[in-house]
Amino acid sequence: MAKAHRHPETRDVQPRVLFAFGGGLLLFIALAAIGMKLAFNTTPRWPPPLPTDISRESPDLQTAPKQDLVSFRAEEDRQLRMLGWVDRHAGIARIPIDDAMWAVVSNGLPDWSQGAAAIRADDCALLTAAVPRAPQAQNCQQRRRAAQ
Repeated sequence: MAKAHRHPETRDVQPRVLFAFGGGLLLFIALAAIGMKLAFNTTPRWPPPLPTDISRESPDLQTAPKQDLVSFRAEEDRQLRMLGWVDRHAGIARIPIDDAMWAVVSNGLPDWSQGAAAIRADDCALLTAAVPRAPQAQNCQQRRRAAQ
């Protein structure tokens, strides 16, 4: 049996080409990073520069945000306990939240999905008692009469 001669592989990657490709890739990445830095200024500035043309239309920053939140919540609570008109011409009024919750607990919610034919007398009475001169109360009474 004759021993076979082993020849080196001649079709392998040449180290010089591999290093040239790697160097070219690193050079491209470095040039791209420098180009991006020149194109887009990403240097952070702190504190940010103050605008020179401050106008009164621009909003002011809150000086006391906790106190502002407390006063905002107090105003919301005041409106929830207030009786008044939202739109007097349309006959839309608001009642205190406690009264509204008590009315829902006492009478339940009306079933408006069945249309005008299913309007009960107590639904119109509840609406008339809550806001007697509202156009909705008059419309409810007229629809109830028409349905009968």
